[in-house]
Amino acid sequence: MALFKGIAGPIPSTKDQYFRTNTKLQAGTHDSPGEKFLIDPRLKRLFRYHFGGDGWVVIPKGRAVAPATDDGGIFKNGTIKDFDGNVYRPVLTLANGGVDVQDVDKEGNPYIRKANRAIGVAYANLYEEIIDGFNGFQPTIENEIYIELPYIPRKEDAYEIEWGSFYDVDPSRPVKPGDYVMSDETGRLIKADFEKVREDIEAAKQKAANASSLDELKEALQELADAEKEYTRLQEQVIGQVWAIETNLPPQGWLQWVGWSQQDMAEDDWKQQTGFRPEDIGAQDGFPGYPYEKTYRNWDTKTNKYFPTGIPGLTNGSNIEVPFTNEVIGYVQPGQKGRHDFRLKHTPAVEGSVEIFANGTKIDPIYVHHESGLVVIDYDNTDGTSPVEITATYKATGQIPGVPTGWDWKGSVGAVRILLHK
Repeated sequence: MALFKGIAGPIPSTKDQYFRTNTKLQAGTHDSPGEKFLIDPRLKRLFRYHFGGDGWVVIPKGRAVAPATDDGGIFKNGTIKDFDGNVYRPVLTLANGGVDVQDVDKEGNPYIRKANRAIGVAYANLYEEIIDGFNGFQPTIENEIYIELPYIPRKEDAYEIEWGSFYDVDPSRPVKPGDYVMSDETGRLIKADFEKVREDIEAAKQKAANASSLDELKEALQELADAEKEYTRLQEQVIGQVWAIETNLPPQGWLQWVGWSQQDMAEDDWKQQTGFRPEDIGAQDGFPGYPYEKTYRNWDTKTNKYFPTGIPGLTNGSNIEVPFTNEVIGYVQPGQKGRHDFRLKHTPAVEGSVEIFANGTKIDPIYVHHESGLVVIDYDNTDGTSPVEITATYKATGQIPGVPTGWDWKGSVGAVRILLHK
């Protein structure tokens, strides 16, 4: 078989004939971008995750993320040098709603995270990158799926958890289906309140039309310009739209019926707590509360009945605080005085929330054991002619069997479901 010399060198293209491959078009997909993002090295170490391997989480699952826009220092137009490749690569950081954010880095030094534009939501926890370490993970960014976030209306409560969540910036204007959503300064999702901005624009126009002086006109025109600028910011920051708000607690489902087995319940240390202090055991008459401490005789009898309880700490709303007001926990009979032991009907009580009243007058208990609900008071009714009603006002957790773990946070009222589109 004859062998012929190959073509030496590249074949040059002509104006009418191309000999090179065409443009590479698809570099990745929405949720698996083809870029190698580097995690912002300034972000604070937030927590370690038991199920996520070693290292510190710096961008928790469910937070909105954005390419960094910082320029200066180690940053070069939003990029930093990759240790592995010695080239500049884009940096992924927390979305901030398009405003400069004063923050503190992992070393405690202040810095400004420049205004950026969100591109999606972190699909999983993103960890601090270790220089010269095994940093083989590729961040997954979701921006076209239907997601669910816990709905925690109060900002203060939402900020107590690190995972992604949704809260109302203005409690008087709560989120509703159809609203667009965006990121706040920390990557948590909030309502993009276009309705409010349109109201501000109309008010500024009306103010300008009714201006009686040049100064009033200038002020109105400035307010109009600010409102239109805000409208543009919201348009740039929108990453999704609310389809549904689930505030049924618990949601309809089977989780409320999943509980302890009778054997596990009997063996559990927490369930066996009486609340009595060591000095109470062996007091006069062998038991300090009898006959006023009712659970001495009927402790936990209702566990023999079949009713929903959920798994304590997991599916019973162990973080959601449920208020109880003026709950009758017992009576002090005429002619009685001294120590009386009562039990709250719902446990565990939130520490610091228990207030005790005698016939509507607040009294200070001797002792409250929040886990078991034991309430000890000292009361004198020797001169009374009728029973004194003892009531309690307090908050308790673990009172909503069937709450999914992802909703179970202080202040949570359910979940917001959002279709991401960016």
